[in-house]
Amino acid sequence: MLIVLIVNLFVSLFHPIELDSGTKAISQDSEGYESYEQLKEVEKEGVDYRIRYENRDTNIAVFAIHGGRIEIGTSEVAEGLASRGDYSYYMFEGIKSQDNGILHITSVKFDEPIARTLARHSQTMISLHGFSSEEKVIYVGGRNELYKYEIKKALTKFGFRTEEPREDLRGEELKNIVNDTILKQGVQLEISSSVRRSFFENNDWSRGNIENKSTVYYRFIDALEEASSKYKKNL
Repeated sequence: MLIVLIVNLFVSLFHPIELDSGTKAISQDSEGYESYEQLKEVEKEGVDYRIRYENRDTNIAVFAIHGGRIEIGTSEVAEGLASRGDYSYYMFEGIKSQDNGILHITSVKFDEPIARTLARHSQTMISLHGFSSEEKVIYVGGRNELYKYEIKKALTKFGFRTEEPREDLRGEELKNIVNDTILKQGVQLEISSSVRRSFFENNDWSRGNIENKSTVYYRFIDALEEASSKYKKNL
């Protein structure tokens, strides 16, 4: 027991910044702010969080509402896919030095006005999330069955493992922002921490290495863009 305590103390002293919520289990039922209005009363935009978005008038929008250091790697995927397909995008990003998990608002309760407006002007969306697991797995949820089919097929083709989401990560609620679209359906991807770490060289998602993407990252973007391009033909 003493050895365990010493090891934990050593980790906390020498790696304080990396022990943020990108490494923790975050579910749709986890505690946090109940609304954006509540969050902005405490947290300061530009200091604790930032919002990046662009409405490109596309049928598909790409969202990462737990981006930055909240669920590490989701912003990077959103940015990469939006750039590749020239899609509209929205990212709510934690930029605190630590404890970014406090910025987590569940997908059902996420009511930041820019995000909801962009969602409601898009035919459908893909919403990117992270959960904590050492398994290399991606849960594919949401209400858009055709888009989900194309994504599962493409991810499998490019060497990724997909599974049906566990109960708390299904993303099927109509109030979930992923389904607050013109079609009332979207795709919610829950990407394990093991997969997200592999998006960066040497499995290092620290601030100093976050710009160094791995070949796995680009393969993941290739898969999502292939699926999105095939799905767009049905819109």
